[in-house]
Amino acid sequence: MKIIQYLQTKAFRKQMLLIVVALVITLFGAYKWVAFYTKHGQSVPVPVLKGLELSDATDLLDEQNFKYSIDSIYTSLAPAGTVYEQEPEPGAAVKENRTIYLTVVSNTPPIVKLPDLIDVSLREATSILESYGIKIGQLIYKPDLAQNAVLGLVYNGKTVQKGFAIRKGATLDLLVGDGYGNVKVDIPNLTGLNFEEAQFVLNASKLRLGTIIFEGNSTDTFNTKIYKQSPAFSTDTAINKIGQGSAIDIYVKEE
Repeated sequence: MKIIQYLQTKAFRKQMLLIVVALVITLFGAYKWVAFYTKHGQSVPVPVLKGLELSDATDLLDEQNFKYSIDSIYTSLAPAGTVYEQEPEPGAAVKENRTIYLTVVSNTPPIVKLPDLIDVSLREATSILESYGIKIGQLIYKPDLAQNAVLGLVYNGKTVQKGFAIRKGATLDLLVGDGYGNVKVDIPNLTGLNFEEAQFVLNASKLRLGTIIFEGNSTDTFNTKIYKQSPAFSTDTAINKIGQGSAIDIYVKEE
C-alpha cells in the first residue's frame, strides 16, 4: 500500500522525469558519437576517373580521402596507363574512405597460345582469331582443292603451329587453299588491254588479279592500259604455265 502511495507522489514523478531526461541525453550522445566516427548520413560523390592517367586518378582519390585498389587489362581501345573502368561509377554517393576499384590499361598485351586452325575454313579461322585478339595479315593462296581452308600459319615470316605463344594484337598470315589444286593453265597475254578487259580474261582463265602498279602519279584504273605483267606471257607454250587460281600482277599507265 505504501508503494502505491509513493508512486503517486510528486517526488516519484520528479525522479522518473530526471531518469527519462538522462536516458534521452545518453541516447542522443551515443548517436552523435556513432555519427561522428561512421559519418552516418554523410556521403560524397565518386569523381570521374575514367580516361585519367593513373597518377592523376590516385592523386584525386587521395585528395578526397578515398582508398583505391588497382587491377589491369589490355585493350587497344584506350591509351596505356589510363583508367579504363572504375567501380563505383562516377557520381555514385558513397562514404569517405570508401575503396574505389580501378582497372588500368596495361602497356603489354597478354600472351595467348594459337589454337589449331589447320583445315578450318577461312571464315571460322577469322572468327576464332578475333576472339583471341589476333589480327589477320596476308592471305597467301596455295594450290589445294580445299578452297579457303587454312593450310598453315605464318608469323614474322616463319611457319608456326598450334600452341605457339603470341601476344594479343599481333598479326598472323594465313596459308589458304585456292580450290584449284595443282591444275596448270596458260598465262594470258594482258599487255595492251584495259583494266576491264584484263579482269574478263583472268576470270575466264580462272586466275586472280594481283597487285596493280601504277606508272607516275595515277591511282585510278580508268583510261589506263596494261604495259607489263608478272608473271610475263611467253610464246613458249611449254613454260607459259601457271597454277589455276594464281594471281597476276599488272603494270598500268594512262593512255
